[in-house]
Amino acid sequence: MNTFDKTKYHYTALFCEENIWKLIESNLAYSSMTPIDVLFIINQSNSIALFEQHKSNGKQAVIWDYHVVLSAEVNNNLVVFDFDSRCEFPCDINSYFNKTFARYNQLADHHQALLRPIKADYYYQNFTSERSHMLGLIPQSEFPDYDIIIPNGTTNLLTLENCRALSSEIPESHILTPHAYLEKLNSTAKSNF
Repeated sequence: MNTFDKTKYHYTALFCEENIWKLIESNLAYSSMTPIDVLFIINQSNSIALFEQHKSNGKQAVIWDYHVVLSAEVNNNLVVFDFDSRCEFPCDINSYFNKTFARYNQLADHHQALLRPIKADYYYQNFTSERSHMLGLIPQSEFPDYDIIIPNGTTNLLTLENCRALSSEIPESHILTPHAYLEKLNSTAKSNF
């Protein structure tokens, strides 16, 4: 199943929302990959704990303010693409969730992750980046080496703030626990395969 070489895709550290947008863009004509949802991993306190991330020391979780990954269907398998994970690229969705959200119920409430799934095609057509959240935090030289993402011909601009806010209304997007999302996706997939 793993025919995707992570190093062949555009990647900028700390810009996961753009990395996923670029991944969708680069695979538009790739017939064996069908993007499903862009998953914003968020919570109210902006401090989610994720395991199996490259930035972690051993078995410790990494605390992100948010993280963005892609769920997709590849050769009739549900997978997740995460540029910052030690898991395969892509990784079987059940394996990814078991490793990334390990010990979920044992985490303090302010570290438990919630998911905001946004339909991948809607995200690709409407997402815009302006990068203000990183101004002053990292040097300009560490920003992406391409222009900001501006969608063509849409009035439904989808900003990073919209995607991260628990209260934002985004079409067909509801806040779910990782377990609830996985159940929903697996049940939808069983009826389609």
